[in-house]
Amino acid sequence: MSKIAGVIPFKAKPGQGADVAQALADALPHVEKETGTPLWMVLHSEVDPDCVFLVDLFTDEAAREAHMKGDAAAQIFATVPDLLAEEPVIHPAKTIAHKGI
Repeated sequence: MSKIAGVIPFKAKPGQGADVAQALADALPHVEKETGTPLWMVLHSEVDPDCVFLVDLFTDEAAREAHMKGDAAAQIFATVPDLLAEEPVIHPAKTIAHKGI
């Protein structure tokens, strides 16, 4: 399994967490075409309904770079920012431990 990952927390404007989650989820058809992105998840917090996380796993650094320049990222950058309370911070990450995929 690859250790190349990414985590992006999104802080929605008050009451718009579900809209942010759906706008992110709408990019899934683009991600499904990316052979270098075997795992991509949108997580909507149950603790803070205005917090949404995007978590992804990549086959290698090139796949992560391609993803960030691809159609899914373009769609997200075009539709999500107006719903946010603050600009998201992209956290390139390395997997330390996992179970499953």
